[in-house]
Amino acid sequence: MSDLSSIESLPNELISLIIGFLPSADLKDACLVSKAFYRHASDFLWHSVTLEDKWTLHTNDSTRHVFGDRGQGEPDEHDDTPIIEKLYILATNPALAKKVQVLTHRCHLPMPNIFSELPQQHFHSEVLSQDRRLHTILALAIANLVNVHTLRILYGHYNLTRILLGAFLDPRRPQRIHLRKLWLESCSLTNFETCFANAEYVTGLESIRVRRLRAESQDSPERSKMRFLSFRLCRGGHSRRVHNAAGGWLWTTVEHSSEEAPPRWTLPSLDELKANSDNYDKQIWENLPAAQFLCDVADPFEFKPMIPPLNPILFLLEKSAPTLTSLNLDWVLWRQDDLTGEEAALRDIQSLAQLRFPHLRAFQLRNAVVPETGLPEGIYLLEDTFLAFMEAHPRIQCLSWPLERFYSHNKPTPDLQRRTREVVSHLGNTLIDLRLDTYYCINGEKLTDESSLAYDQLERVRRRRFIFEFAPHMFKVEQLKLEGGIARDEKREIVRALHFSPLKKIVLIGVTFPVGNTWGRRGEQLKLLDPGQVTDAIAHLEEEDISSIMAAHKQGRTIHPNFQFTPSYGWKSSPSFLHTMAEHHASTIEELKLCGYNGSPILSHSTPVTNPLLWPLRSFENLRQLVISFWLLTYFENSYRDTEIIQSWMDTRSPSSTALVVMTPPASPTPPPPPPVDPAVMPIYDGPVSRPQEFNRWAVALKTKYTPSALAYRVAADIGPHLSPVAKARPGGVRVRASFCIGTREERRQANDIFDLDIRIGEGDRMIEFIGPREEAERGRFCEKLGARRWF
Repeated sequence: MSDLSSIESLPNELISLIIGFLPSADLKDACLVSKAFYRHASDFLWHSVTLEDKWTLHTNDSTRHVFGDRGQGEPDEHDDTPIIEKLYILATNPALAKKVQVLTHRCHLPMPNIFSELPQQHFHSEVLSQDRRLHTILALAIANLVNVHTLRILYGHYNLTRILLGAFLDPRRPQRIHLRKLWLESCSLTNFETCFANAEYVTGLESIRVRRLRAESQDSPERSKMRFLSFRLCRGGHSRRVHNAAGGWLWTTVEHSSEEAPPRWTLPSLDELKANSDNYDKQIWENLPAAQFLCDVADPFEFKPMIPPLNPILFLLEKSAPTLTSLNLDWVLWRQDDLTGEEAALRDIQSLAQLRFPHLRAFQLRNAVVPETGLPEGIYLLEDTFLAFMEAHPRIQCLSWPLERFYSHNKPTPDLQRRTREVVSHLGNTLIDLRLDTYYCINGEKLTDESSLAYDQLERVRRRRFIFEFAPHMFKVEQLKLEGGIARDEKREIVRALHFSPLKKIVLIGVTFPVGNTWGRRGEQLKLLDPGQVTDAIAHLEEEDISSIMAAHKQGRTIHPNFQFTPSYGWKSSPSFLHTMAEHHASTIEELKLCGYNGSPILSHSTPVTNPLLWPLRSFENLRQLVISFWLLTYFENSYRDTEIIQSWMDTRSPSSTALVVMTPPASPTPPPPPPVDPAVMPIYDGPVSRPQEFNRWAVALKTKYTPSALAYRVAADIGPHLSPVAKARPGGVRVRASFCIGTREERRQANDIFDLDIRIGEGDRMIEFIGPREEAERGRFCEKLGARRWF
């Protein structure tokens, strides 16, 4: 091939465009082919860098005799070797470091479970990544990272979090591009230090996402203090089982709080834990002589003796106010527990309401998970605390807020009512993304809220004020998300109230299947198929009115051209929820997300009400993606097989594992006919009669019903007939994400996690492609979700 016909002769822009389509493995190979390829391929390979530790076994003269279930040696749950190796490259190769634009630091462990672990876990562990040599090489690398515009700290180690925040928020840092986006999740923000002496200092951040962490502050130390049963990660210490984010458990080491600890507990001191980490670090650095030499000749890193911010979250918001466009506060633990006073939380929320962000376009505050994330009493968005805030931010296009905290249950004054209506009227022409939540109900969402308790009645008044006074005045909303324990009739009325909005995406997430219960009253239909199912949530399932659903289908979709919204609550003699959604929004909907497992369609086992509930999906002709929960039957021969099913899925993804191979048993030979015997003569005994050959029935079922391909075809067979023929005929068909919730079942603890199977269904219900099942923490899906996050 001549030089003129070589790909290397193409303009750099075209080469970069071609190289950009290659997967990571091919990019690495391309780097070895030519200098031109190396230049372009390395741009993609080093565009995003992740600093992540690993688990390892240290073996030396003193630990060779140690054997455990993982092998020989002493386990180190947080080995920083991969982090050091990457930092060494970035510190010694400025040309490569300049290519890095997105920097992520995370712990290799899965994120803490938001219900069972997050409320008890703290993130200020001083023994993780404690070695000063690591801090020095990190500082050297940061000096070369001049083009980083996005910093993510996800379950970050405390010491590295302090350095990363302090360095990247320091205006004296060498930089060509200033930091624009900051994502902080499941980490501690206390005691990071940088140059804050100048009162005019601003961070320049445009987007901040603070997620699943404690609102720690020095002026309210009780939120940082570990109490009985609280814990934090460490190297050494006590073993503890934590969720592995894949339907099971894994063991790691933690440091428990000593407060109110039982006398029989032997808790190591902080000095002992630090000494243990020193021993691990000594072995790590002995195997990294080049990095060790670099740290020896460099000036050692020392934390600057400056005063850290008293309240890190509010400090970041205040110093980013002039440039911030997107503010996301997702499930922040404002208080220690239910018994903790609300003074600190109230002070923080009131301080937030006083801030002003001239360019703010997205304002999200979500708290649907646990009580510790709840807003203090008396905080409302459109009355009292935040009304002036909303008046001062006319550019908001994305709004997320607890449904019952828009309005108060008290009658407003005429002046307050006028101001509120002006804000709502303005939002009606600017808001395109609306996200609402309430606390999850452990027993599932009701058809209608008929509670007689005073507190519940006041919440109901506040929710229904939103439905009547806010939702009908929205005319531009394209995406709607309803999450948590919202009664189904209130969800329906919100969808009806948004009749004049061009909804393209509706997301419904709850404990029960949001558009109907396919299991019958108290789960009677499921119990016929799954005799082991006896949970309390099933006992609260309400029966669907099949006759009303069928009558609505026969009548078709009829909406008066001059539709005027009037709220109507209750569910008796009502059509299906999907029918109502189709009536008002079928012409514009492109994506539906229907998530909730109790009462969801049972895969390959349609109950009498399943088809009537799902049939309105045929009306959504513009549908491009459907996310839907399915109930996967895992009960086989008197036991649940969730763990084995999950392991088989993992085996299909790992070429190094030995997947289960099912052998078809040979046919047993037909025994010869017995010789004629006189009835009066006793037959002669010739030994035991041979029995038919036994085989593993579960292995056959696993191979034929639960493999990814088998599941994909089962999902396509179940959901394909309900999809619009017009949507399926579109190039690429309809993308369907079937969501399963399965996991280890024990007497006292369960480890359920979500696994998603993505398929494409084309014309004639033909399955075009599939991928999965994948858990939410699977590496590829995790990165895909980070990159696709809206408003960040």
